[in-house]
Amino acid sequence: MASERVKLLFDENISQRLVEFVNRESGLAEMAHINQRGWSGLPDRDWIAKATEGGFVIITGDRNERTRGYTVEALKAIEARVILLGRFWDHLNRWERAKWLVSHIERLVSLAQGMPAGSVYLVNKSGRYRSL
Repeated sequence: MASERVKLLFDENISQRLVEFVNRESGLAEMAHINQRGWSGLPDRDWIAKATEGGFVIITGDRNERTRGYTVEALKAIEARVILLGRFWDHLNRWERAKWLVSHIERLVSLAQGMPAGSVYLVNKSGRYRSL
């Protein structure tokens, strides 16, 4: 029996067009953008819970617990699987973000495939990651 492909959900701070391109061209995972799920504009607490229930690994550049509505510990408690992009993400222009995601998508997919429920990782500009 073939294993299921990992499901990645990208937050609004990552371009939907970029996600669609990487999904179409790489075929590495089932990738979706929050807008494609109809969750754009929902409070983070709502869509994060829906994404978790749907089996998605969330990829976001939102590291601010106040705006995200969940602490790292709360994300773990609801058994979310989250990949936080480091501070570097905020300082990249659209072209730099596109180049970064294309060059690191295989590593992100590999990380996501091995993430147990209730885990949060921080990824830096070089693609290295650490558990929070």
